[in-house]
Amino acid sequence: MKDVIFGYNAVSEALKAGHPINRIYFSVSSKRPYIAELKALALDNQVRFDFVDIAKLNVLAHTGEHQDVVAVTSPVDYTELETFLDANQDVNPLTVIALDQVQHAGNVGIIVRTAVCSGASAIILSARGGSLINDQVFRASAGAIFHIPMIKSTSLTHDLALLKKHDFWIYGLEADGANDVFTERWAKRSVVVIGNEHEGARPVTRKVVDVHVSIPMSNSFDSLNAAVAAGIALELCFFRSATITARRPSYAEQFMACWSAQVPVRHSAQVKRLAPVTAARTPVESSPGHL
Repeated sequence: MKDVIFGYNAVSEALKAGHPINRIYFSVSSKRPYIAELKALALDNQVRFDFVDIAKLNVLAHTGEHQDVVAVTSPVDYTELETFLDANQDVNPLTVIALDQVQHAGNVGIIVRTAVCSGASAIILSARGGSLINDQVFRASAGAIFHIPMIKSTSLTHDLALLKKHDFWIYGLEADGANDVFTERWAKRSVVVIGNEHEGARPVTRKVVDVHVSIPMSNSFDSLNAAVAAGIALELCFFRSATITARRPSYAEQFMACWSAQVPVRHSAQVKRLAPVTAARTPVESSPGHL
C-alpha cells in the first residue's frame, strides 16, 4: 500500500489537486529552482517536508530519475477537523482519539482497529513526530483505516482547544494521572489523548488536558503498551457513556430486580460469582458538569 510519486510535475499536480500526501522529501543538495515553489505548495496544503540525502530519494523512488523530490502518499483521504465538527454538531455521544506523536506504526494500526470496534468517531494524528497512515498502519489495522475519519493535525494543541469549544472534554491517559479510568465518569463528548510510547504526552499537550487519568497497576511495573492502554480507555469510554441506554442488565442487576419482585432468579450460580455492586462515585471538580 506504500505509494510514492516523484518528479516536479507529478508532485506539483498532486499538491494542487489536494491529493493526500504524508510527507515530501527534497534532496538536501538540490539547486533546482522549483524546490521553493514546491515548498510553498506544501505549506499551503499543510504537508510536512524534509531535506534528505539523495541516496534516500533513490531508495524511495527505486530510481535516480526523481528530479530531487519524492512524495509519500496516504492510502486514505484525511478529514479536516472543522469538517468533522460541522457534520457532528448535534451528535452525542462522540469519542475522539488524539495521538500525540505515537511513532510505532503497529501501535497506531491497533489503536485504529480498536477505535472502530469500540464506536469511536474519529482519530487525530500528529503530522510531525508521529506515524501517519502508511502500509504498516494499514496492515496492523486490518483495514479499519477505511471505517473511521482520520484527521491529520499540524498543531494538536490548537485542535484540542477547538474541540473544547465544541463541548468536548479532554482526557489525558498518563502513567501518573490523578483519576482512575475505571471510576471516571466520561463526558458525552470525550477526547482521549494517547502520548508517545517513550515520553508520553508532551508538556504543551498536558496543559490543554482537562482530566488526567491513569490505569491502576497491580505492581510497580512502569506502564502498559500504548495500544493496550488506549484499548482499555476506549472500551470504558464506550460502556460508561451517559447516553448509552440499550444495555443488557448485568446478572447482579437481574438478581436485585428478581429479588424485589420475589421471582426466582435464573443463573444464580453466576450471580454468586459477581463482585458486590457499588454506587457510582460523585464526580470530582475536574469531571464534566454536563453528564
